[in-house]
Amino acid sequence: MTERLQNWWIALSLRERWLVGIAGVLALGVVLWGLGRPMAAAFIDLESQHRAAIEREGRVSSKVQLLAQRPAKSVAATVDAAQIDQYLAQSAGEIGLTLDRNEARGAGQATIAIATARATVLTDWLASLEGQGFIIDQLTITPAADGTVGLTAELRKGGQ
Repeated sequence: MTERLQNWWIALSLRERWLVGIAGVLALGVVLWGLGRPMAAAFIDLESQHRAAIEREGRVSSKVQLLAQRPAKSVAATVDAAQIDQYLAQSAGEIGLTLDRNEARGAGQATIAIATARATVLTDWLASLEGQGFIIDQLTITPAADGTVGLTAELRKGGQ
C-alpha cells in the first residue's frame, strides 16, 4: 500500500505535489475545526452549568441558615386573630405582592389569593411565612401563560 502511494507521489509533478499538499493541510484543518468547535462549546456549556450550580448551592445554604435561626417566639404567635389578615397584607406588600383576596377565617386563620406573581418571589414569601411560624394548610399554585403564577392558600398561626 505504501509502495503504491509512493509511486503515485513520485509520478506527480512539482506543481501537483504542492497542490495535493495544500489540499491535505486544508482538509486536516477542516477536520480539526469540525472536532474542536463542538468540544469547545461543550466545555463552555459545562462551565456555565457549574457556575449556575454554585450559585444555587449558595442560595440553598443561605436559606438553610435562615431557617436554622428561628426566633424564640414566632411572629405568628404574636399576631392577634383579628390582625392576621392585616399582617399578611403588610408582609406581602413589603415585597411587592398584592393580595387579591385576604379573609380572616376564625381564630388565627386566613384565606389569601394572589392573581399574578413571579414564582420565585411567591415561594420565598411563603417560606418566610413558614419561618415566622405560620402553617400553610392548603395551597394551590396555578401557572399563567405569561410565565407568572397565581395562588390560593389557607394559612393559620402555628400551634393551633
